[in-house]
Amino acid sequence: MDLEDVWPPFSLRIRCGHIELSPVRESDYSELADIAAGGVRRNNIPAFLVNWDSGTPEEIARSIAQYQWGTRANFRVDDWTMEFTVRVNGRAVGVQGVSATDFVRTRAVSTGSWLALHEQGKGYGTQMRRAALVAFADHFDAREFNSGYFEGNAASRRVSEKLGYTPNGVKTLVAQDGQARVEQQVILAAQEIVRGTEPVEVAGAEVVRRFLGLKQA
Repeated sequence: MDLEDVWPPFSLRIRCGHIELSPVRESDYSELADIAAGGVRRNNIPAFLVNWDSGTPEEIARSIAQYQWGTRANFRVDDWTMEFTVRVNGRAVGVQGVSATDFVRTRAVSTGSWLALHEQGKGYGTQMRRAALVAFADHFDAREFNSGYFEGNAASRRVSEKLGYTPNGVKTLVAQDGQARVEQQVILAAQEIVRGTEPVEVAGAEVVRRFLGLKQA
């Protein structure tokens, strides 16, 4: 029996141009920790709820491992998170996350991501989120995509704008610095995704559909 038989999400592969998204595995932890230790936020602007990207390289690595283990340990059909290692020509550049609650009924998902600081400004943030959006719209019947960014996080705002998201209110949340901050909420309907010119290729979708309790396509 292969590991993909035990944990079907490991079968999923999403490609768009030079970018590939594959579910985070233990073998990715060290590489992800190494690139995260070099920084993931410009000008130290808060971008997350949990302060996982601060501290020593060992502390950052431990935070990554604990979170990734937790996404699998707490996975339920009605409440799940999938995290994908994002690679460009084989090298890890960041992580793209997709999560949902009651997905079978709502067909709504939320996204979150991080990108190594030295890989930012190259268009990867837009391409990796676009790949996830198109894959979940076309292969998992997602109809609605939600995201958000703290005020001042211009890079995340620009990615959302490029992909077609529109404003959907605000929330006040305690950010990773312990301060209450305004998070701008954005929403995108599947039919409004700005898809770009490069096709998105998906492998392993059928076994993951079954795992999520979806009817076969």
